[in-house]
Amino acid sequence: MCGVCGTLGGEEHWSTASGRLQLDDAPTRRAERARRIRIVNEVVRGLQVRVSDWQGRYYLVAGPTGKQQVVDSLPHVWAALQEVAGRSVDPLLAPA
Repeated sequence: MCGVCGTLGGEEHWSTASGRLQLDDAPTRRAERARRIRIVNEVVRGLQVRVSDWQGRYYLVAGPTGKQQVVDSLPHVWAALQEVAGRSVDPLLAPA
């Protein structure tokens, strides 16, 4: 599928759902997404890779050499991190 077709829609991964009740003080979907990205970046801090938001729907995974990947869900972020970093990434290990 081309990049444009991929941005037009598709099913959302279960990890994008907010885990909180939708009350007045509940964070927005964008705030939840930003929080997930901050956590991922903290976990991979020592790998010289960075995850950022792209269009409010995708994740941009970038490495120190300029290599980048756009992925659509958190599981794909981990796979892209491994490819961009060129080494194994275990999200369950403590940050280095």
